[in-house]
Amino acid sequence: MLTQNLKEYRTLIQLGKDSEKSSIQLIEKSTSAYNSTKEPIFLGFIAVGDFFMAKHAFNPIKKISYFSHGKKMLESAVERDPTNLEIRLMRLIAQENIPRILGYHQHIEEDRNFVHRNYKKTTDSDLKTFIVEYLKL
Repeated sequence: MLTQNLKEYRTLIQLGKDSEKSSIQLIEKSTSAYNSTKEPIFLGFIAVGDFFMAKHAFNPIKKISYFSHGKKMLESAVERDPTNLEIRLMRLIAQENIPRILGYHQHIEEDRNFVHRNYKKTTDSDLKTFIVEYLKL
């Protein structure tokens, strides 16, 4: 059930890279889902939306605010569900793509190894395909 619902969030992530509107939609939808389920995966989706909003924002203070909130949400998601493959993948992608000057890159090797070791165990074929393509396996 949850896997089916996650496809919609993954689509918003794909759109959010280039669309402020989709990023806002991702944050709102994820916040609502988190508030009703308390599932850490939705904290991860909120974080990704925040990182995209930091990219879309023009105001430097807003950029920092979105980045800081996203980092907090993503770390909370990992802390609450450290064996969740998709959450760890979100953190890996975020840390590999965020400018190093922001100092959020300390888990890249750990997350890359975790995702590489565990992706074959997932029953979520969409997630598995995405990981294979992302890691170029």
